Amino acid sequence: MEIVIISLLAGCLLGASNVISEKWIGRLDQIVMAIVFVLLIAVGIGIGSNRELIGNLTLLGYKAIVVAGISTIGSVLALWFVVLKVDFFQHHKKEEEQL
Repeated sequence: MEIVIISLLAGCLLGASNVISEKWIGRLDQIVMAIVFVLLIAVGIGIGSNRELIGNLTLLGYKAIVVAGISTIGSVLALWFVVLKVDFFQHHKKEEEQL
């Protein structure tokens, strides 16, 4: 848990210190989305390579598979929605600056 808090604080300090160029800050949402997809693929590989888990799918039942699938789809959709909202707000700010 400490690593999560330290990472978040380090990111806040980097963002506040203006060490990161505007070019990279403008691309942060794309970078985060790519990292999330890589993490989802890694989780899928971990699940798919676990022979014991795959062998016990019938014991786990279809409910577990449905819950896992809906959770994954819901997480991806929520992330997609947040990214759209962030893009909307950034676009809206740029329009206001032009006026």
